[in-house]
This record gives sequence, C-alpha cells and structure tokens, in this order.
Amino acid sequence: MSGANDSHCPDDSHCPDGAHCPADTHRPDGGTAVTASAPTPWIRCFHPKPTARHTLVCFPHAGGSASYYFELSAALDPDIEMLVIQYPGRENRLFEEPAGSVAELADGVYEALRPRLPRRPAFFGHSMGGLIGFEVARRLESAGGPAPHVLVASASSAPSVRTDRLTSGLAEIEPDEAVLARIMGLGGTREGVRQDPELLQLVLPAIRGDLRALADYRVDAGAAVGCPVTVFVADGDPDVPLAEAGAWGAHTTADADVHVFEGDHFYFGGNPPKFLALLQDAVRHSHSGTQLV
Repeated sequence: MSGANDSHCPDDSHCPDGAHCPADTHRPDGGTAVTASAPTPWIRCFHPKPTARHTLVCFPHAGGSASYYFELSAALDPDIEMLVIQYPGRENRLFEEPAGSVAELADGVYEALRPRLPRRPAFFGHSMGGLIGFEVARRLESAGGPAPHVLVASASSAPSVRTDRLTSGLAEIEPDEAVLARIMGLGGTREGVRQDPELLQLVLPAIRGDLRALADYRVDAGAAVGCPVTVFVADGDPDVPLAEAGAWGAHTTADADVHVFEGDHFYFGGNPPKFLALLQDAVRHSHSGTQLV
C-alpha cells in the first residue's frame, strides 16, 4: 500500500498532521503521566500535558487502533492526559504479529504500563478494551503497583455473562469480507478500508486476531477488581444488552454504577457533552454506586 510505512495509520487515520501519529512522549518531570522509561510501542500520547493532575489510560475496541481516540484525547480538559494503548498488528506496530489472546494482550500492556505510572490512573476500555482494561487492572492490583482508581467499561458486557455476538460462528476460513463486516457493522473502522484491497490485507490479520482473542476469552464468575467500575452503555447497541453491561457489578469488590446513553455501539462519536462530562468526572473522582447484577 502506498504510504503505509509513512503514515503508520492504515486502519484508523484520525491524526491531523502529515506524520499522522505523533511520536510517543515519555517525559521525566513529576507532573506527567509517563515516567522516564525507555519508549514502548504499546503506549501513545497524542497530547502531552506536563501539568496534568490526572491520567486516563484508554484501551481500544476490537479492530481498533490508538489513533481512533485522537479526537477524544484532544477534547479532554487540561488537567487530564490520555495515554492510548496500541495493540500489535496495526499502525506503528503494523508488521508485528497480532496477539493470540486477551491474556497475551493484558500481559503486554501490564509490562509496558507498570513502570510508567507515577500515580493511580483511570482506565477507559471500549468494547474489547473493557476486558483488556479489566485484566490489566487485575495484574496491577496483584503486583501492588499504581493500580487504577476506577475502570470505565464502555459498550462492554461483563466478563462472565457476555454473549459475544461479534464472534458468534467465527471460523478461520471465514471470507475476508465477512470478517470485516463484523467490525464495520459496529462503526469502529472507516469505510475506506473496504475499497482498498492492499489496505484490507494489511489490517485483516489484526481484526482476525482480535476476534479470535474475544471468542476464546473465559473468566471465572468470581474474578474481580478492587476498584469501582463505571459502566457506559448505549440504549441502541445491538451487541451489548443492558443486562450484560450491568452485570459488571459482580466483577468488583467496590461499587458499580451504570450510565445509559442514546445511540449505538459507538455512541460517543463526536464526543457528546454528556459523555465527556461523565468520563472526566470518573477520571477525577471515584464514586460509590449501586450494583446492578
């Protein structure tokens, strides 16, 4: 594909500058979210904020990549800096082998993130990202490091009750068009991918890898994090019923609260004011809530 090695954004081109994806920023001063560790391809920081008081770590959806969240990063208030996780097999990691499981992804994120968090962050995981964020939080809590003070699970069914319609009937021999349709039907991948055969061949391995990881993911009913869980779910999401989203309360030893938005699986497109306000409030504060199981 022409320009693929230059842009690093083959599947979600949301970066406005010529290079598309700003270089990872790892600053040593005490007011930052990322400490002076060796650069890692796992973490992108599109809008460095040296004076930010809060850190938000964002975990993308299946088939998604870090640059999809560029606009959300730009919309955050000055006191919140976003770090976006970049899974292997896309953008600046295009030629890496996609991860084979949720556990493998969580292990990689944990190793990259743990030495780079001088304070307790907030986690925002959308769709598959909710499960990755959950598993990374469990690992950080077990290690006694700077674990998240809240997990925002967005458009994500609770781990032990999920009926994954996205991966239902998935087979390795499923045609490329059918695999792409699963992701594009939710709205998280741009339409231009379908019309570019070279681009399609570049992004499909990551999409297939994500769907396999989701299909194979299993967790015990008693698996839980110690931080509160805030659930964001849309009333018109065909993939995540309200009951499955509300069941996140069973996976925290703290509290869980649920916020219902109008829209579909990508209800936060355009960063509506209600979504931004609730997300930033969750980043700044941990609230007690009512468990919905």
